[in-house]
Amino acid sequence: MTTALLPTSSEKRFHSLDLIRGIAVLGILIMNIYGFSNIFAYYMNPHALGEPSSSDVWVWSFTHIFADQKFYTIFSMLFGAGILLMADRAREKGVSAARYHYFRMFWLIVFGLIHALLIWLGDILFIYACMGLWVFLFTDTSAKTKLITGIVLIALYSLYMAMVSFHLDKIPAEDLEFMFSMFYPDQATIDEETLPYITSYAAQVSDRIDFFVENVFSMGLTFGIFRIGGSMLLGMALYQYGVLTAARSRSFYIKLAIICLLIGFGLSAWDMKQLFTHGFSFESLMFSYMTLTNIAAVFIAIGYIALFALWIKSSAAIKLRNALEAVGRMAFTNYLMQSIICTTIFYSFGLGLFTELSRLQLMGIVAIVFLLQLFWSSWWLKRFQYGPFEWMWRSLTYGKIQAFRKH
Repeated sequence: MTTALLPTSSEKRFHSLDLIRGIAVLGILIMNIYGFSNIFAYYMNPHALGEPSSSDVWVWSFTHIFADQKFYTIFSMLFGAGILLMADRAREKGVSAARYHYFRMFWLIVFGLIHALLIWLGDILFIYACMGLWVFLFTDTSAKTKLITGIVLIALYSLYMAMVSFHLDKIPAEDLEFMFSMFYPDQATIDEETLPYITSYAAQVSDRIDFFVENVFSMGLTFGIFRIGGSMLLGMALYQYGVLTAARSRSFYIKLAIICLLIGFGLSAWDMKQLFTHGFSFESLMFSYMTLTNIAAVFIAIGYIALFALWIKSSAAIKLRNALEAVGRMAFTNYLMQSIICTTIFYSFGLGLFTELSRLQLMGIVAIVFLLQLFWSSWWLKRFQYGPFEWMWRSLTYGKIQAFRKH
């Protein structure tokens, strides 16, 4: 594999990155919808709120195998690749890559804080921006260095989580009780988590602030640095190797897809067998989420990328591909719009459907949002150069209002 960066004018590179990013931002909603619509444990465990219906189990199983942790992993890889791409463009324009990058991260931190505190507590932008601060230091290293460092970070995170899962008896009782409530909340916990979202916007903001203060540092030091940062470095390496830019041969992507998907779905199949065999016990759920799903997701994410690259190399479903690329070009706007749409649907200031819909109904909401964003992204980009939030972020980064309308 060559570690040289590909020319930034490559049409395939832009199409592939936009396509993968578009699919990833839509795919993220498949899991985020659980967080928008219900309490935290609902995402983790189909039995969290009592005996589920058969359709709930089937939908949870499907999303757990095919979506859980897969699309944010892809999105993290693309974020890392984007750092290299933006650094290239900055240098071409005679702009300091570091200055440009850190201005971008500063404003992303601001956007992330606004999103996390005023819109939705499941924000990932703040963590992305913070990780981008140190990941940029790897910009000028070799692809091999990035690949090895990324693998080591993810492996260390997985090993640590496996150790926690295997030694639950060594965890202090208070901490263990909190961890147990993540998967099996009692009625008091359910009521406490539900109350802000069926009452007032002020109560929701207060709940988000408490959640942010309690979790941001622990998430940044473990999940952020090792899992997100590691994925960003993998993305940087895959970008340099030409994997993300559809620059490799068809046979390469076919082999990559087969190997990664066999490993990833093999782990997921074993994971599901353990969960059902042990009746979704606390121990099996801990090991599933903290270790097995985490590892499987990395392989499946790369396997998905290989499939998307093969699509770029084909002439199949061009109109759909173009629509997905438009979603990818507006990924920042579409991510934020998903939060605005879904909080309006589920929270008290909107339709107030928090905890009211089944998992199957939630997938219907996901499908509707998918269709809206496919249509709206294509429509918007025929008239404007950037999505509205992309334009805002770009203007703030450069300290100058950017051209918006197409001429």
